[in-house]
Amino acid sequence: GAASGYRWFVPVNGGLASHLRSVWNASIASALGADRNRNFCWGGSTAIRRSTFEDLRVGERWRGTVSDDFTLTRALQETKRPIHFVPACLVPALDSCTLSELFEFSNRQLKITRVYAPHLWKAVLLGSLLFCLVFFGGAMLVVARVIRHHSIALPVLLLLIIYFPGTLKAHIRLKAVVSIMPMYSRELRRGWIFHLVLWPFTSALYLWNALVAASSRRINWRGITYELKSPREAVIISRDS
Repeated sequence: GAASGYRWFVPVNGGLASHLRSVWNASIASALGADRNRNFCWGGSTAIRRSTFEDLRVGERWRGTVSDDFTLTRALQETKRPIHFVPACLVPALDSCTLSELFEFSNRQLKITRVYAPHLWKAVLLGSLLFCLVFFGGAMLVVARVIRHHSIALPVLLLLIIYFPGTLKAHIRLKAVVSIMPMYSRELRRGWIFHLVLWPFTSALYLWNALVAASSRRINWRGITYELKSPREAVIISRDS
């Protein structure tokens, strides 16, 4: 099949938006693992034998598409060829972004996902919707009960039961990444608190991304605006001068 790594955003002089993007992206990175049949390719660090590439006619499959990695992943999955995740090929993305750039990036990713892997888009939509209803709905319930001078012990306990396992997962995930990229340990540790605190808010961002993707298939990528008609057809709408 193929071997693949993934990206890990390392904010450089970045503010809240940059750290939120890193946490948002981290949840996708942790979906990769030992189960080769559920892994996916990331174009930034994927290796495939030339003979396999030609047998699958990937060059032909890429014609008319925007997403090279989703298309390659689909070709491998259709022929039941495994994708091996290589942690050592995790790529540090030294970058920063503004809030508007965060929304543009994350919306684009979900729009592409909706077209090329609609089952994943549906899972993101339903999963993030359920989490937001329970977690943020519970937080609002706590506030309402405080205002009414009612006991908040039970709803707070339930929120902590949801919150702490996610925080522990974020801690273990970042610790693993530090072991893989020790040369960036200082930068990664600087963002530790953001990974521990911001992870619930990425679910709200994912929900927004999924809803935006439900209403539009138009993306702007490096100065080119595309309309994603299908996994095999993308139309160029305009180019920046």
